Amino acid sequence: MKKIILVVALCVGAWYYFAGGRTLDEKMVRAFYDDGAHALYKRDAELLCKQLSSQAIIQDETVMNGQTQRTTLNQRQQCEAFKTSLQMFERIGDRMGGVLTIEYEFHIDSIVIDPSRKSAQVKGTSLLKMGETVMQFSGTFNDQVVREMGQMKLLRSDQRTVVRVAGGRGMSQSDFFSK
Repeated sequence: MKKIILVVALCVGAWYYFAGGRTLDEKMVRAFYDDGAHALYKRDAELLCKQLSSQAIIQDETVMNGQTQRTTLNQRQQCEAFKTSLQMFERIGDRMGGVLTIEYEFHIDSIVIDPSRKSAQVKGTSLLKMGETVMQFSGTFNDQVVREMGQMKLLRSDQRTVVRVAGGRGMSQSDFFSK
């Protein structure tokens, strides 16, 4: 009897691993973005990195001071970019006396789930504010999320971010980015 229960448990586990654990729904997609927001608030780059597929391709366009920079990043490069950004937030916070607040909000405009329920296209906007108006990152995203090994992962992203830095009182723009 124990052998039969073990075989049934293994079959259920195999089904979940190969089939059931790879489907997604709208609730899972929304939870994925909520988890990313929480990781950002925690300033936890490792949690953000875990949301990336090993096959991730990130097409990024950043506009700052009228200059546009376009990059294409893979999973490893995007993970390093997360770490660098969070370190930059810490440096800015230190230069402001350790009182830097971060506010992050996102809005999902649409979720289109593939008929196979293995991926979803997600379009939306985001706004990251540091120290109220000290620095703002306003963005749009068009993502493809998938289920891998039972977890939601970002497979592809086309994103555009406009960076605004408040100048004037006490800190210049070069203070934010110098090491």
